[in-house]
Amino acid sequence: MRIVVTGGSGNVGTALRRHLDYEDVGVDVRTLSALRDAIRGADVVVHLAWAIKPADEQTNVDGSEHVLAACKMEGVGHLVCASSVAAYAPAPRWSRIDESWALTGIPGNTYSAHKVRFEEMIKRYPLPCAVIRPCGIGQASAAQQVRRWVMGPLLSPKLLPLLPLPLWNGMRMQLVHSDDVARAIVAIIERKAVGAFNLAAEPVLTAPMIADLVGLGRLALPYPVVEKLAGLTSALRLQPLSPEWVRMADQAPLVRSTRAQEDLEWWPEHDARDVLREVVTAMGRRA
Repeated sequence: MRIVVTGGSGNVGTALRRHLDYEDVGVDVRTLSALRDAIRGADVVVHLAWAIKPADEQTNVDGSEHVLAACKMEGVGHLVCASSVAAYAPAPRWSRIDESWALTGIPGNTYSAHKVRFEEMIKRYPLPCAVIRPCGIGQASAAQQVRRWVMGPLLSPKLLPLLPLPLWNGMRMQLVHSDDVARAIVAIIERKAVGAFNLAAEPVLTAPMIADLVGLGRLALPYPVVEKLAGLTSALRLQPLSPEWVRMADQAPLVRSTRAQEDLEWWPEHDARDVLREVVTAMGRRA
């Protein structure tokens, strides 16, 4: 079986390499002709290529449509696409949603909007396709990238112990390890599964849990204050998290992974607390 992957050098792609022998496309997904040449003869295509920060519409939207079109033109028998819980509409704060929840996204978030458009594209192509919708994904090797996204170049990890975390009441977060996402993809390929699969580990992390796991104090602020603070500090280039990312952290719904458990026999091997510890520990080390 020939398996081809786009975005093989990313967070999930590097983990998938530890579980699966595949060919990395190695071409720009924005170029349809090169993409067709790269996937010709593939039995399975796994589409992971995505620009997160900064979001790039040509890569995320146009590139994803090129992947879908190339798979159709080349007669690929099985496609696995990486979407996100960010494609879902907000839900009641502590409710768990399944794969039938509305795919209208988080208002005002570009990353979410691109995932919504991607999911709409998938429906237009008559391909045997599985879609994974993971929550936040982490592993040690991705920590420096995460650090750049959330801290920026001006804030040294050595200063972290001096700074309390501005975490609002009602904050909740789901995480899953990159290796567990990779294992789900392998199970999808082995079973030739189609349809959507939520992926998340337990437990759901709350603001006090996050502060405790990171080993920092918590500055408990109302959510509107945190959003305004993010807008001010990001505008001054003191940190890179704009209000749209804070909004997504607040509004992204909690998911349950029942379908993955039942249809793929998939259970995370990594606890969400361990994922956070692994990433935070590695963030303190220079790449």
